[in-house]
Amino acid sequence: MKNEKRLVWILDDEWTDHSVEKALYEQNGFEVKVTRSEALEADFPHYAPYADAVVAQVGFQCTAEIIDQLDSCRIISASAVGFNHIDVEAATRKGILVSHVPEYCSEEVSDHAITHILTLARRFPAYNEQVKRGEWDPMDTLPITRFCKNTVGLLGFGRIAQKVAQKLKGFGVRLIAHDPGVAKEVFDEYGVEAVSFHDLLKQSSFLTLHVPLKSDTKNIIGYDELKMLPRGAFIVNTSRGGVINEEDLYRAIQEGHIAGAGLDVLLHEPPRLDDPLLNTDKVYITPHSAYISEEAIVELKTKTSQNAIDGVEGKPIEHLLNPQLLKEMKI
Repeated sequence: MKNEKRLVWILDDEWTDHSVEKALYEQNGFEVKVTRSEALEADFPHYAPYADAVVAQVGFQCTAEIIDQLDSCRIISASAVGFNHIDVEAATRKGILVSHVPEYCSEEVSDHAITHILTLARRFPAYNEQVKRGEWDPMDTLPITRFCKNTVGLLGFGRIAQKVAQKLKGFGVRLIAHDPGVAKEVFDEYGVEAVSFHDLLKQSSFLTLHVPLKSDTKNIIGYDELKMLPRGAFIVNTSRGGVINEEDLYRAIQEGHIAGAGLDVLLHEPPRLDDPLLNTDKVYITPHSAYISEEAIVELKTKTSQNAIDGVEGKPIEHLLNPQLLKEMKI
């Protein structure tokens, strides 16, 4: 039941330590309740109708069924850059603002993407496995090409992709990108050539993905697109698993057209142990960890919490996904 304090309901299957958030909420007169998936059914009637704000961790599906029962909620604050785990349309129909934190981990994710690229380029996983088998042969992973001779293509050219381009400039690679929503002046600023989607695929010896998962980007990289890449190309994904058709990726790797992939995200997280992508030495996977650093986690938790507080208090919020509601709410 509702008491005199305003309530923030945190839906989170990932983190167990919420001390940063709780300190901020308590300073601002909020009560906090944390619910994991296994407790959702029991907690739901006690918190859903009364929560003033909901915080949805990226791994927790905030569905229309949940949102339709949020009778007191003013804002759903996504604790993430991505927001495909939240039914934004359902929230908008309910009159609930939805925010996210798009800028908190640009440094970390861009570093992670570049690490994937260089790891693939220099064949670190293959060398590591070879040495662990008791072998010592620098020649057995050829062909390895001089990295500066490669073309790195970026699908999407937002904050993170721009940092990837900025950091890769020093390696001397050719940089191309496709993003119809970005002005030519931005490409020029970073020394990146704007190309069509078709040309991006045809020319990229390394393709790195930086698009959100939406209806028009789901499976945007399928078998036909993979076959358009030059033979021996590599693909890196630090965005969302659903932008690649994973069955098609495995097929293209098995056929030898794609030389390998570095993936931080998968369609199903965690994957099944029999997932084919886990059982090929052409792919190496990190556990959706590109955003991780001590500084980034504190920043994410702080900004997510501040969005929730500001939404309840009717203050301006920088990164809203449904800003059209502000006119109706007269904020």
